Amino acid sequence: MDKVVVFGGSGFIGSHVADELTLKGYDVVIFDKTPSPYLKKNQTMVTGNLMDRQRVKEVMKDAKYVYHFAGIADIEESTLTPWETMNTNVMGTCIILDACAALKTQRFVFASSMYVYTGLGSFYRVSKQSCEKLIEEYGDVFGLGYTILRIGTPYGPRANNFNSINKLLLQALNKKKITCHGTGDEIREYIHVSDVARECVTILDKAYNNKHIIMTGNYSFNLDMLTKMIKEILGDTIEIEYLPRDGNHYHITPYSYKPEKAIKLTPPQYHDLGQGLLELLYELGGKIKEE
Repeated sequence: MDKVVVFGGSGFIGSHVADELTLKGYDVVIFDKTPSPYLKKNQTMVTGNLMDRQRVKEVMKDAKYVYHFAGIADIEESTLTPWETMNTNVMGTCIILDACAALKTQRFVFASSMYVYTGLGSFYRVSKQSCEKLIEEYGDVFGLGYTILRIGTPYGPRANNFNSINKLLLQALNKKKITCHGTGDEIREYIHVSDVARECVTILDKAYNNKHIIMTGNYSFNLDMLTKMIKEILGDTIEIEYLPRDGNHYHITPYSYKPEKAIKLTPPQYHDLGQGLLELLYELGGKIKEE
């Protein structure tokens, strides 16, 4: 079996990708600062600090593929902690890349963001843009194969507490009220994390080597449609309130900056948003009104 290391494999997207890799027969090693609560029997867990260069290199030995989902992903947190964000996200990525180059890793897969297309997203966006250029340079100088994934608005089980849909659902369940920053016409292409995970394995095909990939949902939904869908699922008992829009997030489109062009990878089968919301509500302990 080919060995794969998943940095950040205890987290939201990383844990799902680790599971999908295991399902496809890979020897999966998860490296994270905290043990994964989702660890499978045939997965190996290694706890450690991303900034520990020797530890990182040791765990990567003999790995054919390396996935990188670790780092600071909360935009609000990054706004308040610029040094920590840049150090963890950029230098942490550099440490993994350096090990990849030394160990002749066949492919480095990096979780970037649709925010690289914007002037928004604070230091989170800056760190992702910086990482992309760093990865491209390692590819040019050392011949390192890479795939950069620009992921947009994922949702689903195991989501962190700053995930946009998770926050709305928890508000609805706990407060019977959803408070949104915006006008309701903000547009996103929500993608279920299982669809992301499946395509994260698909891109190991040589056709996606040294490519930039867009991973978003198949359809656009505005915020008003989403909140009304949540309200209807929960039996129309939820109040919805809109507040002034947060300046860190894009309104309708992220496209205002031109990084390297990416192709969009669309899964042939994908999760329906309503079904995904229902699944999440059950996971979060919500009681669904029965007609």
